[in-house]
Amino acid sequence: GGGGASGEPQARHMVETLLAERVSLDTEAEGGALCQEVLEGEEWVVDTVSRAGEHKCVALWRYGKGEANGAPFVNFYDELRPCAGEGEERLVRYALAGI
Repeated sequence: GGGGASGEPQARHMVETLLAERVSLDTEAEGGALCQEVLEGEEWVVDTVSRAGEHKCVALWRYGKGEANGAPFVNFYDELRPCAGEGEERLVRYALAGI
């Protein structure tokens, strides 16, 4: 499951609830939870491939997300973007430096 918390106490409660739930039919599977801060604005995704230590950008996406109809995380658009352009090239260099 997932959702959004408005503060640390609510986030702690949500994590505790998730950890208490059985999430797999595999009786040996250990549970876990991931918490991420929500950042306002567009989301960019850099798809990469790597071979022999060399990394290449194969696609660059821009996602528009927000609230709609009472749902906190609605995807408004996914836009495939060119990897060329000053801002795009900076973003790709930043992503590749993190690999």
